[in-house]
Amino acid sequence: MKTILTICCHVDLCGAVQSMLSVLKCLKLKGYRIILLIPSEGKIEQRLHEIDIEYYIVPINFSATMYNPPFKNYFVNKIYWGLYFLKQEIFCDIQIIKELRKHKIRPNLIYTNTIIPTAGILLSLIYKIPHIIHIRELSDEDFHFNFYIGKNLYLKILNKSITYAICISQAVKNKFLPYFKTKTKLIYNGVPYYAQTDFSEEKEQNKIKILFVGRLSKEKGILDIIYAINNLKESGYSCIELDIWGEGIDKPIITNYIKEHKLEDVIFLKGYCPANKIPRHQYDIAIMSSPYEAFGRVTIEYMMAGLPVIGRNGGATPEIIKENETGMLYNSKKELIDKLKYLINNKEYRLQIGEQGKKQAIENFSEQRYTDEIMTIFNSVLNNP
Repeated sequence: MKTILTICCHVDLCGAVQSMLSVLKCLKLKGYRIILLIPSEGKIEQRLHEIDIEYYIVPINFSATMYNPPFKNYFVNKIYWGLYFLKQEIFCDIQIIKELRKHKIRPNLIYTNTIIPTAGILLSLIYKIPHIIHIRELSDEDFHFNFYIGKNLYLKILNKSITYAICISQAVKNKFLPYFKTKTKLIYNGVPYYAQTDFSEEKEQNKIKILFVGRLSKEKGILDIIYAINNLKESGYSCIELDIWGEGIDKPIITNYIKEHKLEDVIFLKGYCPANKIPRHQYDIAIMSSPYEAFGRVTIEYMMAGLPVIGRNGGATPEIIKENETGMLYNSKKELIDKLKYLINNKEYRLQIGEQGKKQAIENFSEQRYTDEIMTIFNSVLNNP
């Protein structure tokens, strides 16, 4: 039995983790032994037990941080971060190798989920095995990463170790094509179809319910939505409600904005909820507000539920939404407000593009199609080393 060693830096159930788990579940069903390395305890563990994936908690070094440089001097920062990165890399890799030897694990392939973990580089060299990396971020635009040893140098080193870089959208592929050239492979994420979720509350017929699902942070554009809802309320649209499902570092900012503008009767913070438990069928309109979304898993989930989606015209969102066919795109707060007004006032149009979006999402972004394409790459690498 061939062993695939997977390295993941996330321990929550974000989109990147959910997409990875779909891959690991499929690989396991095909007869591969899956070993997953994660940096700490987290929500992912319950899901790993459910699908019976073997995992170990080990220190994992990261290639980048979202923090700003600690010093004002450019050269001091370069030296400080370079030494910090090297120290962490040596420490983490030694711990990982010890853990693998302790459990007598000798992998046949390294699979790194996202561009952040670095362990796959050295491990692929030590074991002289292929290394596949799944790039699920744009890095600069969406997360504003600061690479410890510089982005160009890190990606050059990474390029030396990888066999393929799987990109989750054309936007991501275009970003990394100059670094990885023919090694880049475009495979859109797949999303499972969720049947209607049981929900105890009945939707009020005179209300237009708007849905946002995602991390509560600036890069997700959530404040633009809240601004638009406030504008609509002030314009006399008393029939609207916005539910926000998610948690994040900017929750206090959002909470304060809601209180200051007296929006407690219009905007509701629902907190975290597993993707398969969110009652999407209770809503009329959904919004994807991230200006630099690398793919947009929640966009597909909206569409599969038959919701008309208004998406920010950036990142990979225009690859998913066809303007005025399967959804709507906006470039500014004003456009978001105008398109919300149009959908609120035109029920027939809402239903029409919602249905068209649902059809496209099910046909083009199914989990089956995604795992089939992933399996083709893994099989070709493992069977033709």
